Amino acid sequence: MTTAFFPYSAALILTALLGLVFAHQRGKAYLMYFQQEEYDAKRFRHWLSAHHGRDRATSVFALAAGGLCFGLSYGFAWLEALGWAALIFGLLDGIRRSRRSLSQAKKPLVMTDRAKRILQLHVLFSALLAGLIYAGVRFGAPASNLAASLIAIVVLAQASPYLLMLANAALQPFENRVKARFLEEARQKLRRLDPYIIGITGSYGKTSTKSILAHILSSAAPTLATPGSVNTEMGITRVVREQLEPEHRYFIVEMGAYGPGSIARLCRLAPPKLGVITAIGWAHYERFKQIETVFDAKFELADAVAQSGGTTIVNQDAIPGHLLQKRLSDGTPFIRVGSDKDCTLRLVSADQTPDGVRLEIVGDDMGEVVLHAPLYGLHQAHNIMAATAAAHSLGMPIDAIRAALSSAPQSRHRLEVVRSGDITIIDDAYNSNPSGFASGLELLDILKAKDGRRILITPGMVELGEKHEEEHHKLGELAARHVDIALVVTPERIPSFVTAYEAQKPSHAQLLRFDRQEDAQNWIKAHAQNGDVILYENNLPDLYEKPPGF
Repeated sequence: MTTAFFPYSAALILTALLGLVFAHQRGKAYLMYFQQEEYDAKRFRHWLSAHHGRDRATSVFALAAGGLCFGLSYGFAWLEALGWAALIFGLLDGIRRSRRSLSQAKKPLVMTDRAKRILQLHVLFSALLAGLIYAGVRFGAPASNLAASLIAIVVLAQASPYLLMLANAALQPFENRVKARFLEEARQKLRRLDPYIIGITGSYGKTSTKSILAHILSSAAPTLATPGSVNTEMGITRVVREQLEPEHRYFIVEMGAYGPGSIARLCRLAPPKLGVITAIGWAHYERFKQIETVFDAKFELADAVAQSGGTTIVNQDAIPGHLLQKRLSDGTPFIRVGSDKDCTLRLVSADQTPDGVRLEIVGDDMGEVVLHAPLYGLHQAHNIMAATAAAHSLGMPIDAIRAALSSAPQSRHRLEVVRSGDITIIDDAYNSNPSGFASGLELLDILKAKDGRRILITPGMVELGEKHEEEHHKLGELAARHVDIALVVTPERIPSFVTAYEAQKPSHAQLLRFDRQEDAQNWIKAHAQNGDVILYENNLPDLYEKPPGF
């Protein structure tokens, strides 16, 4: 055995072990982003390109080691030690960067059984790929251990996100079998227990409307609603399998549309007898491309309800009139709520007070009614009306509905008002839309103390497609009238908002720029004063903030 054999063999073994750790940690970090994209390979590839998600640092260190390899051909044997050191340091740095990305995540990776399977197969694929590359270069070229190792590491670092997608694709047949079994169990349970199913969908407002309706119906009979923003096939399936009980008379199901046919699939899983469509707007425009496609996708709920002989409640004020009119003329049964005189339930007035929303409505069979709910944002008036119409159509007296509304709970992170000492927080961090954003800005004036400041923290909105600049420009102008200090996260995403705000704000107002939500929150911790009211308008997942720094 030569004197050089042992240390360089040890370096090779250490590199191999660190390569496995790197594959696991980098795969886990990529899996977090992949999971946030709902395991959609197309959207994940777009994120990789748009946000510079591919590896750079580890590959640069490996290539530096490669540069040192050239010195070996000139007899500088000591350069091999530096090459191994650069390669090992690059792997350690890559592991550190991956762990940092995971530890700083706003939406941490959830290690579900599916996520575990994907990660395990990713590590296996990584080991096989690196081993094949190493063997091919080492014995096929032939090349030194260092040269073969560094090429294997560069390929591994660059291929890691694609190996993750490959692992997901390879597991898809198995996942489909698991999914089919769970779906059938949920269908059988729904047929056996036969609750009255109410489906709710819309571009926005569906979660708040669901929460309000669940509160109203719970005052009359046992009611189960899908929790939070659960609105997918497997999410609903899990709720049915784990939470639905024989005593539940009503089951309220939030239904999300991720493309044409999504709602129809959910309706086959949980056939609704009553439907609620809260709005048709530009949210998720990038998935649908045309407002007509959004309309058709959401109105799959109305089609399913009609097949069961039921009625769908629609918020006429938030649905394009020319599209709705076509459906009204085809005989589909609807209950319309809104401000027009021809609505079944008409909004006469709505006012926001420090204690909640007060609205006056007129119904065909209930006369003039005044309702109050301890909720915030004038857009809640339409959510309250839709929930009221649904409960009334199920036979609840308006007095019982009014009593239930007086104690309606706020929805988490949806214009949720929280008072912390002498500071008021308006938490609208979940999935901002133009209507809710505008309501939050107007709410700042109502809740501000006499000498307090109106502060906005926002990264803007997403998935507005061609309306992105226009909607942000409108909201920038509105913010200039209602905001003293605007903390804008990733301002390069919303230049029209920044431009409009700075052009129209009063001289005392200021705009501050931040790369991450955490940085803006740290500013608040350091500078918030008694009497301030702070609006958190959206909190985007890690996908939309600065690149991961791999």
